[in-house]
Amino acid sequence: EKRIRYLNRVLAVLSGINSLVVRVDNLGQLYTEACDIAVRIGNFRMSLIGTLIPGTTKIEVVASAGKDDDLLAAIRSDLGSPAVASGTMMARAILSGKAVVANNSQTDAQVLLGRQYAERGVRSIAVLPLMVAEKAIGAIVMYASEVEFFHAEELRLLMELAGDIAFAVVHLGQRERLEYLAYFDELTELPN
Repeated sequence: EKRIRYLNRVLAVLSGINSLVVRVDNLGQLYTEACDIAVRIGNFRMSLIGTLIPGTTKIEVVASAGKDDDLLAAIRSDLGSPAVASGTMMARAILSGKAVVANNSQTDAQVLLGRQYAERGVRSIAVLPLMVAEKAIGAIVMYASEVEFFHAEELRLLMELAGDIAFAVVHLGQRERLEYLAYFDELTELPN
């Protein structure tokens, strides 16, 4: 029964993200609403999206929901520091292109802020890379209140969700490029 409830929560988030992908107008809206859907519809404790800052090893948190300001500040600090960022779950997910999971934030050594997560009711964490052209541009992180929340079935659906977000990123980039070409010459960059 518990596994079915968990899967239903993830399916509800996936459905919400799919409808978002169809109607979204810009990346900021995509990221913000995706995090909001995870918290509001999926009952996740917290969700955030971080993207790799081009030309650096730093990760920038571009959207979050269900956040605690102190915890978010600690996460931003870790991700913004190249020395610490390389050891984070998000950095490992982005570098490997594979999901990174901690099903018990209190005992899993890979969780850098384990005590702070535990104090705020976060027990399981899943970091899912956003893959564009076989390269991770960032990751979405889901924080669950339950220990042992993320298993193969949930991860399969969440990877599909991350793929849908990545598809929307590509689509929005292409749409932006087409709009630019409609008004500017590609070679000279002068207005048409």
